[in-house]
Amino acid sequence: MTAPFDRAPAKTQQRTLPPTLHHKTLSAYYPYIYTLSKFISSRLEDFESQQHISNTTAFSTFLTSILCAFRNEDELNRVQLDKDRRVIFPTQQEAIDKALSHVAKASSGLGKVQNLLLLRTSSNLHIQDLPINMSRPSVPNQTIQGPAGSFRSSEWQILRSRIGDKSFSKLLLGTSLFSPAGNNCYLQLSGIPLYELYEEDHHRVSVSKIELSRKRKRGAEKNRKYKRKRSKSTTVIQAEDGSEDRANVKENEDDRIPSNTNILRQRMFYGRPYWNKQGVLSHGLPPSHILNALKRGKKSHEAPSDVDCLSLLDDIFPQLVDSNKDISTFTTENLPKRLEGMIGIAREIIVRHNRLDYEEIMKHCLERMNKASSKTPPPYTEQSDWIATLAQSNNQALPNNPLISKTHRQVSMLVRHHYCSLFIFYTNHGKPTQPGYASCQFITAKQFETTSLHSLSQKLRINDFRWLHGNNRSGQRVAPGEMKKRKELVLDLIHWIFECFLIPLIKNSFYVTETATTKYETVYYSQKDWNKAVRPHYRSLQDNLLEEIDKNEVEAARRGILGVSTARLIPKPTGFRPIVNLGRKIEMPDTTNSKRKSWSANQILGNVHKVLTSEKDRQKQRLGGALFGTNEIFPPLQKLKFELTNKHGNLPQLYFIKTDIKAAFDSIKQDKMLKILEDMLRQSSEYRIILYSVLLPPGHRAYQGTSKRLFKSKAIPTEDVSLTFADHAKDIADSMRNAAIVDMVRRHSVTTQECLNLLRSHIKDNTWKVGKQYFRQKTGIPQGSKVSTLLCTMFYSYLENEHLSWTRREGSLLLRYIDDFLFITDNYNLARRFVDVMSRGFPEYGARISVDKTLLSFEYDTGKQLAPVCSVNDQGDVADFPYCGFLIRTGTLDIMPDFTRFLNYSIKQSFARRSTRKQGSSFLTWYSRQLENRNHVALLDTVHNGIGTVMMNVFINFAMTTMKVPHYFKGMDSCVNFDRLVFASMLCSTEYTFYAGRARVLHYVRTKNTKNFKEHFSLKKEEFVLLAITAMSHVLRRKASRFKGVVNLLEAETKKRVYRGLAEKLAVVCDKGWDAVKDARY
Repeated sequence: MTAPFDRAPAKTQQRTLPPTLHHKTLSAYYPYIYTLSKFISSRLEDFESQQHISNTTAFSTFLTSILCAFRNEDELNRVQLDKDRRVIFPTQQEAIDKALSHVAKASSGLGKVQNLLLLRTSSNLHIQDLPINMSRPSVPNQTIQGPAGSFRSSEWQILRSRIGDKSFSKLLLGTSLFSPAGNNCYLQLSGIPLYELYEEDHHRVSVSKIELSRKRKRGAEKNRKYKRKRSKSTTVIQAEDGSEDRANVKENEDDRIPSNTNILRQRMFYGRPYWNKQGVLSHGLPPSHILNALKRGKKSHEAPSDVDCLSLLDDIFPQLVDSNKDISTFTTENLPKRLEGMIGIAREIIVRHNRLDYEEIMKHCLERMNKASSKTPPPYTEQSDWIATLAQSNNQALPNNPLISKTHRQVSMLVRHHYCSLFIFYTNHGKPTQPGYASCQFITAKQFETTSLHSLSQKLRINDFRWLHGNNRSGQRVAPGEMKKRKELVLDLIHWIFECFLIPLIKNSFYVTETATTKYETVYYSQKDWNKAVRPHYRSLQDNLLEEIDKNEVEAARRGILGVSTARLIPKPTGFRPIVNLGRKIEMPDTTNSKRKSWSANQILGNVHKVLTSEKDRQKQRLGGALFGTNEIFPPLQKLKFELTNKHGNLPQLYFIKTDIKAAFDSIKQDKMLKILEDMLRQSSEYRIILYSVLLPPGHRAYQGTSKRLFKSKAIPTEDVSLTFADHAKDIADSMRNAAIVDMVRRHSVTTQECLNLLRSHIKDNTWKVGKQYFRQKTGIPQGSKVSTLLCTMFYSYLENEHLSWTRREGSLLLRYIDDFLFITDNYNLARRFVDVMSRGFPEYGARISVDKTLLSFEYDTGKQLAPVCSVNDQGDVADFPYCGFLIRTGTLDIMPDFTRFLNYSIKQSFARRSTRKQGSSFLTWYSRQLENRNHVALLDTVHNGIGTVMMNVFINFAMTTMKVPHYFKGMDSCVNFDRLVFASMLCSTEYTFYAGRARVLHYVRTKNTKNFKEHFSLKKEEFVLLAITAMSHVLRRKASRFKGVVNLLEAETKKRVYRGLAEKLAVVCDKGWDAVKDARY
């Protein structure tokens, strides 16, 4: 087992200090790290050589495991332990209290961060649960639950007796102490909390980038006749006076620059149209829009007044008109000069809007391109099972028109038509300015992609807008202040056009959503077609799932603890999936009839979720084959392969059955669910919620040295609560490596009865708001809830325990991810029995299987119909069985990623860029994280999988990830070093993925106490890198017009000496991997 620390060369240190230790997380904040034994020995010369009764193995281990960390050399030299080793205080608690008084005095003052030792527990804890200092029984010790409680242990008492009270106090005051928690993770005991240092460190780095970001052209100083003195750099690192204030001013200015100003594109999703009093759909802009407000009450031929024009200009250019003055007081004489030339433009916009027929334009644009092919998957039709079932349940004929989405080209044409009909801004060349590519980019962007004002204003020249010139002649030199003002006006105009005109127009004309098949793709349906399609589905929901609430109960439902939820529908190939939005803030009407926003329903259910998670971990044996993540599929499959090998010598023929519960969430019986919850939570009467922070290591340079900080919480039954946080930190560290844990010393309690009451209200009183009507869900549990996945898993776990317990025998395995069952067995009769039992359903649980999603690896006639069989290979055998994003080899139980899912739709629909800023410099981080999504232990273990399968997995991972690269750089102008940038980033990400995957596999093997753990990752680095380069070059070769230079660099890399002879060895794997994914659309 490797040592948890590496030796690193120390910086300027005292002669008596040993070399500093290196830790992947702590060293990012503390350059000087020593063991407690070495540090004390460097300050007290005879500490190690002193013969003492306490020199036991346990105490020696304690001294070598505790770390002392320092942020700088001054802090290190400031801690001088006292040679006076007298023990003054009779008890350890009094010594701790005296040390804390010194810490409090040192931490007092404006701007100083409080020491971790001074953090106290919340006052709502029960005092009788806290240990009492026996020397002062009348004074409750509130700090024992915090980090200070760790110093009451016997090891710290022995240490105090050896170094004395003065040195003990200085040790707590001047050092940041860390104790081991397992897996090379450490718990902070003293010093400034690490999560505060994280904030300080990131602020310092950001300020440094701000102050040092002024770029200079190469050779500019030599060509300048009169050289200007270079100003001194003022950064927080140099700590010059006023540098932080200037940095704050600079940051405030950065918030207003175009690249930091994003259009709120998310506002146009899931919009409802406006209907007039006659029930007719209102086309164009909503009635509340300023253009419609100025039109209201006026005839079409009536010219707009100057006040109307000024009102429109004030809405477009908020900085141009003084907000403190009344617009009606302006006259043509006292108007600002810049406004005089813009009155005519505003009047022209209002007149054009009054004469515009939005309904006719939309009808013309959509009919003109009616034959255009849709970019989305084929829509469902009236012959689908959903339509047939719906028609049968409602006993009525449904409309023959299928729900067909409008293409992005149709929507773009409509937007351009409206723009050209309403806005005419002539340039110096006599041509009108048009949104062009900007509007197309805005419409085709994916759901969570951001659109900045900077990207929308590209390819526009400020001087081309004639209306900005005023009395100045074209081509006349403009002062810098005037040019800055013109730029601000153009940006205000673009911002208004997209956010205040196009978004309301699109929202009122189309229903914008994502679908179950297109994922991140933005899909547009006309509001008329959408309402016609969803109306019968809402009627079906009212008949089967919902019941309307009486008007007298509406106010009580709105004032409920979880409020009223809004529902929306997501299109599926066979209908719609209802999703309840429980993440929106609850609007609670108060006595003054004003609406005030409070927490969302999911936030209120946060403590319940933590309690259920705690019981899930504590009672995992009662949950059967439940999986709580796709990464949990590997251990049971590994165990099954080991059992079958011991039982048969070799793997026998295996039978696979996959089935799914139909309408799993909506068919759950509510009373049955509440009984199950009462049974799950009956073991404890109260839980303690503890909050803590976790800091993860910066990782490889592929992540550009950025560490990650997480704030987490955990529910612990009161009977399992320990006196100190250190015992809980060991449980937290079980699933981590090289992390730092900080106790935030925040606790609060929640009772089991409170959780059950909240769950009962959530399940039985879930209220939907559909339009202006209110409904209560009478069956099932809400989808979209924070606890819905856990509730569904627990519900079907009880079903499994009651009806499928016979599947738990040697040679068989039953897995279930929420409601998706997978049964693997070597017994054909058991496989048939499983199919028969599942086909009959479970009426007492309201569960019926979905025949369409049932899949078998063998032919079997259930009596009613022939169950579908998985596809076979060229030899006629079932090779790969799909389940939860994986492909399982039926003959060897090898695991592969399910790449077949990406062959049915374009690869660009599988991801979305959250930001368009700094695409080049962010590519390294983005590409590395995309590779991590399929860098599982299950795909890399060379003991469970064959070496050929692992090589295939590596190739497919890099091939599928590289297919996203052309879409990542779409619309980005190529720079001089573009090819070198992409090539270097890909190689760096490849190296990081190799080391991260190997570390993940070895960590998993160590936790299982397996011998010969290196055999579980026998793939060499050269083989891994060559597979990755080959996959990347195969993919980018198809995009040679943009990435030819990158392909040349990749192919040149493969010819290096280190890869000599490997190309022939891996040729078969590469060819097989490329044949598997080459049909993917990218």
